[in-house]
Order: sequence, then C-alpha cells, then structure tokens
Amino acid sequence: MADGVGGAPAGEVASALTIRTVVEQHGHSPEGMVEVANAAVLAHGDAEPDTAGMGTTLDLAVLVKASGKWLVRGAHVGDSVTIVQSGADLRVLTRGHTLANDLVDGGHATPEEAARHPQRAALVRAVGLEHAIRPDLWELPATKGDRYLLCTDGLTNTLGDNLWPLLRSLQGETAEVCVTELVRAACQLSPKDNVTAVIGDVRGSSSWLS
Repeated sequence: MADGVGGAPAGEVASALTIRTVVEQHGHSPEGMVEVANAAVLAHGDAEPDTAGMGTTLDLAVLVKASGKWLVRGAHVGDSVTIVQSGADLRVLTRGHTLANDLVDGGHATPEEAARHPQRAALVRAVGLEHAIRPDLWELPATKGDRYLLCTDGLTNTLGDNLWPLLRSLQGETAEVCVTELVRAACQLSPKDNVTAVIGDVRGSSSWLS
C-alpha cells in the first residue's frame, strides 16, 4: 500500500511506480523491496525533472516460509498504517515517521507539544526522500484466520476510535466486504485526505501453517 506524499510533485507517480516495483520484486525480503522501490523513485526523478522530489509512503506484508515455518514479514515507511487482527485482538504494527513523533522520540517535545507543532504531520521518512532509506521491519507467525489491514492515514484519522469496533463487527466478512465498508464509513465523514485500504487474510489448512 503506497500513498503519494502530499505537497510534493507527482505523488501519484511515486506511489504507482513503488507498487509496480514491489510487485516485480516478489520473493525478495521486505527490506530489499523497499530499497529497490526507493532507488526506482529517485531514478525516475533524475530522469524526469518534473517529478524530482516526489515521494510516497509504503507499507507491505508478505507471506514467507523460513526454517520450515510460515511467517508474515512486513516493512513500513511513512505515515500509513498496518494493523493485524487476530480474533478480537487488534494491534497496530507501525508508527508514523512524522516530525511530531521524531520530536517526542528525541525528547525535544512532549506528546502534547508535538501535537500542536505546525509541521507535526511532515514526513521525515518516505520512499524517494533520501538515497539511504531505513524502513521499520516486523515479523509475526502466520496464524490461520489473522487479518492484516494496510491503509492510509486518511482512513485511520477519519474513523479515529470508531475504527476498532467497526473492524470487530466486520471480522466474519470477506476481505472485499470489509474494505468496502471501511472506506464507505470513512467517506461518509467527509475525509480531508484520501482513504485507501488493502486487506490480506491468512488462509489455508493446518498442513501448511505452523
């Protein structure tokens, strides 16, 4: 899931190029996918000056088998969000690479002070922002029935605390129905940013899931 950086040129080009590059890198590590996508966005900006400076967020999750066990591995850059739903349990796996969070993490501001900063939402990490990219990486056992939601901050910011009961109420629905209902609920609240969601369910038999 990639979300072009607002306020920068050609965000839609950066996000589309990133998704295409990640798909082409299927089978590589999540970190490697991010690195190749970052290089592709930077190269495009060098070749076409009108797109120089473009960037995008990127959240990805891939199912892999390592040492005889099935795992879900992911990478995160930017302020999009990855959530895992396991039964009634919901957990956010990512934290936004924003100026506000950087100020708090560095001890330069309290959460309350950072929330009032005029540039609080500015991204400090994104695909295409710098040549050296540092994605956050995560790994979980691939448990049958677990659901992974990758979405823009437009969805999470718009729905706020309403997201959690909505996800629980949609647990028994298909991924397609869940995505449709999440986007519909957010759009009914007149979001100020784009609302995009992708869902992946861990499915299969116990013969291939540890």
